Amino acid sequence: MDISTKLNELAKLRESDEIIAYLTSDKLPPELFSTQVAQDIVPIFDKHLFKLGKKKKISLFLYTTGGFLDAPWALVSLIREYCEEFEVIVPYKALSAGTLICLGADKIVMTPLGFLSPIDPQGSFPNGQERKNVQIEDVTGFVSFAKGKIGLTEQSGLSEVMKVLSTEIPPSVLGSVNRTHSLIRLIADGMLKMHKTKVEDSQAKTIIENLTEKLFSHQYFIGRREAKDIIGFKDLIDYPQEKEEKLIRDIFRFYRNAMLLDEPFEAGKLLGDNQSLTYKVKRAVIQSSVGEDSFMTDYLIQKDQNPTSPRPFSIRKENQGWNEVKIEQNKKKMKKLK
Repeated sequence: MDISTKLNELAKLRESDEIIAYLTSDKLPPELFSTQVAQDIVPIFDKHLFKLGKKKKISLFLYTTGGFLDAPWALVSLIREYCEEFEVIVPYKALSAGTLICLGADKIVMTPLGFLSPIDPQGSFPNGQERKNVQIEDVTGFVSFAKGKIGLTEQSGLSEVMKVLSTEIPPSVLGSVNRTHSLIRLIADGMLKMHKTKVEDSQAKTIIENLTEKLFSHQYFIGRREAKDIIGFKDLIDYPQEKEEKLIRDIFRFYRNAMLLDEPFEAGKLLGDNQSLTYKVKRAVIQSSVGEDSFMTDYLIQKDQNPTSPRPFSIRKENQGWNEVKIEQNKKKMKKLK
């Protein structure tokens, strides 16, 4: 059974008209191979959705460790233009921006290995001509420490705390963090309001507060039981049946192999006796019944002839970008993998 057949079989079990698979890479080392949810996927999804036409229900098979804030709203808004009901299937990680995408789904189908994460802002914020890396938990944690652990309540004491904080993080950066935090809450609320069945305001408030404020670490993994019973998702979380879970695992295993996610990157072994070679890696994939688009990168690996070099080889990206994979080409690849 090839991957298209497995996706179709899962769609039947989920009573979905279409499953679109979207996976980004977390292959190690991340500075070479990782990819993120970004705006460049929106026109590619539009191409697939336009060919598919309007559907009653669309499922998104999603795997990602996160990405840029501007992409989830655009992606979910686009998908919902083409369906009445939208669900996300989470085989493993749907973190950060991936969790934001999940908030826009009527159902989030999570395996026992499925994880969501907080959606609080972190990353690089503008600071004059440079950018500064900040996590909102570090900012709020410092203030909470001063108020809760040390017990500062006087306005003068809190003012001193803010002075100390602003010497470490410029006020302009703190302003950017605050605006981003407010924007994330706005997007999360908007996502929950897209649902076919209305999410009660109290439930939406609980979910958003938990995901943006109460988990203290952006790296916190939220399993399906916690998401359902503690974070506040309740009936929005769905557990797959046995046959569904097996197919989800099979599909995810196929993509992990195709994207070399578990293959250790050992340049020396890859080179062997060669002076150089091109290492091709599929770093993201969008696949539906009408075709596949893959984000491919070619890495040129060369032996370093300088004996004093800190490492015996160099790595350079030669070509990269989204490539449309013809259905005929895809079928040939499936046969080779059998």
